[in-house]
Amino acid sequence: MTEQNIQAELIAFFIQDLPESIIMTLVVFSFLNLRFAWRKVLTIAFLQALVNFVRLLPIAAGMHTVILIIFLAVLISIFTGTRLSKSLMVVLICSVIILFLSLIYTKPLLQLTGLTYEASFANPFLRALFSLPYEILLLVVAIGKNYYNRRGGKFPA
Repeated sequence: MTEQNIQAELIAFFIQDLPESIIMTLVVFSFLNLRFAWRKVLTIAFLQALVNFVRLLPIAAGMHTVILIIFLAVLISIFTGTRLSKSLMVVLICSVIILFLSLIYTKPLLQLTGLTYEASFANPFLRALFSLPYEILLLVVAIGKNYYNRRGGKFPA
């Protein structure tokens, strides 16, 4: 791995991996009817973002996603006391939402910009920009569901 690759991954950590992990953690918390305990959210998100470096390992395509899903479910369970099966189900639902949203807008966005997927993923700034649409939508979902949980008394006592 070159110094340039390491720099790109470190940049991606701060502008894409960490914000995405925070938003994903917020969505999972809201779907599990958990209060946004910011210390827990940020700790889980930071650890999850660190595990994103698994994509640098020479493993089969898609395996890093499986590792990230399982790891986030385990972190949520450890930090919140939620059953692992429930955490895993919610993390899987969130991952499917991300996949669905990405499928909807990625191809048109690539055509609009004239970029290839590989080029957009190789550049940390472009990767962050291409992730922005689903991150914004997920953040809106997390905030909306959290608002609903607070108004409807859905939080555990």
